[in-house]
Amino acid sequence: MQLTCRNSWCKRTFEISDEEIAFIDRLSPEFGGRKQPIPQPARCPDCRQQLRLSFRNERKLYRRTCDMTGKPILSIYAPDAPFRVYDRDAWWGDGWDALAYGRDYDFAQPLHQQIKALYAEVPHVGLYNTNIENSSYTNYALNQKNCYLIFGAGDNEDCLYGKFVVYCKDCVDCLSVYSSELCYEGVASEQCYGCRFFVNCRNCRNSTMIENCLGCNDCIGCFGLRSKQYCIGNEQYSAEEYERLSREYASLSHSGIVRLREKLSELKASLPHPHANIYASENCTGDSVYNSKNCLNAFDSKNCEDCRYIYFAPKTLHTQDCAFCAPDGDRFCYNVCSTVDLESAMGCFYVWYGSNVYYSLECHHNNDIFGCVGLRNKRYCVLNKQYTKNEYEALAAKIAETMRARGEWGEYLPLDLSPFAYNETIAQEYFPLTKESAMKSGWRWRDEDEEMPKTQKQIPAGQLPEDISGVPGDILHWPIICEATGRPFQIVKQELDFYRKMRLPVPHFHPDERHRQRMARRNPYKLWKRTCAKCGKEIETTYSPERPEIVYCENCYLKEIY
Repeated sequence: MQLTCRNSWCKRTFEISDEEIAFIDRLSPEFGGRKQPIPQPARCPDCRQQLRLSFRNERKLYRRTCDMTGKPILSIYAPDAPFRVYDRDAWWGDGWDALAYGRDYDFAQPLHQQIKALYAEVPHVGLYNTNIENSSYTNYALNQKNCYLIFGAGDNEDCLYGKFVVYCKDCVDCLSVYSSELCYEGVASEQCYGCRFFVNCRNCRNSTMIENCLGCNDCIGCFGLRSKQYCIGNEQYSAEEYERLSREYASLSHSGIVRLREKLSELKASLPHPHANIYASENCTGDSVYNSKNCLNAFDSKNCEDCRYIYFAPKTLHTQDCAFCAPDGDRFCYNVCSTVDLESAMGCFYVWYGSNVYYSLECHHNNDIFGCVGLRNKRYCVLNKQYTKNEYEALAAKIAETMRARGEWGEYLPLDLSPFAYNETIAQEYFPLTKESAMKSGWRWRDEDEEMPKTQKQIPAGQLPEDISGVPGDILHWPIICEATGRPFQIVKQELDFYRKMRLPVPHFHPDERHRQRMARRNPYKLWKRTCAKCGKEIETTYSPERPEIVYCENCYLKEIY
């Protein structure tokens, strides 16, 4: 069935199959024994994802004061944001009760208007992190130790400057990296050790500037290798030859990194690329999918089954339209974002642990709640008001029926509920807009000035020493001016120690610019139809048809490399 996206700025047609309609219907909840069917989506997959991501501010951090204690804090909410914002310990403590903000449901108003009024009054936590040790500068982070500027991460130790880093140790400047240690500038990879500058790699060790390599050790500047050792530029060497030749790359300089990247680009242009990075999986489409089954349009997903349109979603089962649920995944959920270990939920943002949760934000360890904000360890609540089980079931059923009549049931939270400007959120990373186009589409925009560190000395990045051997210890006190953006940034001691251990130069770019460059090194989170360059078979791939890469289907690619 062909549908047209209802967003006025989009109006693209998209396809929904009978199987997808049935899949969504199976996710429909029951209240008081009455099923509340979820209708087919009214927006295209891209617009649905864009809306969810417009609620998620990962990287825009501000200094303000805790509205409970008065102490200075770091927060995702700007100082002029009209919300009460608490320090993490104060928000999670017993000094306030979200039920105190409860109110009756008004059937004369849409649910989202009532949630918006509730959201304006309930206190919010400054940063979304929990169970952290010496990791205050992290956001959307669980179980972190000695981590700094890590976003969307779980179960890490001694990691810096990363996004969607999970089960890692001593990793710096990584994006979508699982279960790796002592690594630098990794993208969309897992189970790597001692690697520098690697993309789409698995089970690799002690390698530099490699892409699409599996089970490789001691390789430099290689692409598309499987179970190889002692290779440089895809050429095989003996252990002795490799030892001699690799000395040039042991301690990297800025110019050496540029030369290596240029050589790898030339090599990649001449070799076939796999249509997708999907491993040990059955009946899956997307990219960076591991050990999964029956997952369509899945990206950065591992150990998932029976899912559709999922992003950064490990351990997720029978779920559709879900983004960011690491490290524990969701089950039987629909249209959710930034959720962890939820079962049977819909229309939620930043809800961790619980079941039967609907149209709620910033709620944790709850069951059977509807339209709530900031609740913890509660059950049978609507708009933060407590009910009995029977009262809750009857009221929830009536609300769902009213929402369905208004065309709201099954849709995500509307964009005016997001507390952030569009360019504060990661929607700008995946769906970039100009200020004019964002505001024309109904999003807000925030103009910001860069705050310069108050120091007497600063250094343009281009004047930094070429390699780490020439970097003095007092660089920790210098603002460095980013080579690309002109934004100032500083090096922290843990970071400098890592560069010295890994024999890497001090970066020339601001952490946000380095993140942008990493994002550009992986393909978009989108599928196109094109044909295999070898056999002509139609494939779904993250390589758009106009791109110049040689792209093979799975069968042709496997025959080529083995």
